[in-house]
Amino acid sequence: MTQGTRGGAATRALGVLGIVLLLAGCDSAPAASGEADETLDTRPMVRVAQVRNGSAEQRMRFPGVVQAMDRGAPAFLHAGVLSERLVERGQRVEQGEPLARLHNPALEPALAGAEGRVKELDAHLARLERDVERARVLRERSLVAEEELDRLVAERQATAQVREQAVAARADAAAQVEEMTLRAPFAANVADLLIEPGDFVAAGEPVLALSGIDGVEVAIRVPVTLGARLTVGMPVQVSPTLQEGRFQGRISSVGRAGSALVPVVVELDPDPRLVPGESVQVYLSVATQPSLQVPLAAVQDPGGHAPYVLALTDEESIRRVAVAPGRLENDWVTIAAPLALGDRVVTAGQGRLQQGDSVRVLP
Repeated sequence: MTQGTRGGAATRALGVLGIVLLLAGCDSAPAASGEADETLDTRPMVRVAQVRNGSAEQRMRFPGVVQAMDRGAPAFLHAGVLSERLVERGQRVEQGEPLARLHNPALEPALAGAEGRVKELDAHLARLERDVERARVLRERSLVAEEELDRLVAERQATAQVREQAVAARADAAAQVEEMTLRAPFAANVADLLIEPGDFVAAGEPVLALSGIDGVEVAIRVPVTLGARLTVGMPVQVSPTLQEGRFQGRISSVGRAGSALVPVVVELDPDPRLVPGESVQVYLSVATQPSLQVPLAAVQDPGGHAPYVLALTDEESIRRVAVAPGRLENDWVTIAAPLALGDRVVTAGQGRLQQGDSVRVLP
């Protein structure tokens, strides 16, 4: 290769290198300029969110247990010994079906005595009827005094009144004996057996427990302030604890107890999966007053004595605003504060920000 050829190649290489350096300089100049601009802006960077209106409903959850709408614990009116139990645990019984029998040695003799007294008075009254008729015939013949006829008529009337009292006593004794047989007050399943045959039963002591078959309900207790806002017929949702699904129901009664908690009964729509004893959660949705909400991350010192948020002015400067946090809903908290709908509050980058600091808002 000649010397002239080598010189031409070197010249071309230097030209290419110059072009590359020129292009690199053109590309890096804007970047360097941008970095310089960012370096000059030393304001802290923050993220913000706008204050919004809270939901028009407050959703609350209360635990409960499904129970039959008709429940009972039948008992005898008199004391005695349980002589016979006619049902077993879990058995289905119909209304009026006998459940158990009691033995009381004083009741049946009382009924027998009342029946004997009525029969005795019936015989006496029949004899007086005949005596009155005979005295009336004799009086027509002037063979007996008027006073004698009047005496017999008065005695007959008095005996008739005594008989009415004896009949009432017999009916009462018969009812007492009938009460020795315990009967189902409604169609139900026998939930539990509380007394065994041969045991002594006090008057009014439950013998067994019945669970009705005509629907189920849930009884819960809520604070008095909430109970005052609930009405009969209000729809609710019920969710079982140990299975999937949501069931519809409605409030059937609201108590007005003077204590801190008010009893509320929720009637459920029929469903074979809801059985007495099932543990559930009852969800209530109650209308609330309009309120402001901010993200929970915007509230500083939420559990302290002076919670606050950092709000932004139109000039992107910090304004510290004291707040009173309320209920939490999906990471947004209801607040009472001198803020307006749409105001911006800092949710990230609070750091060491102070009142009046100027910040830069990230997109």
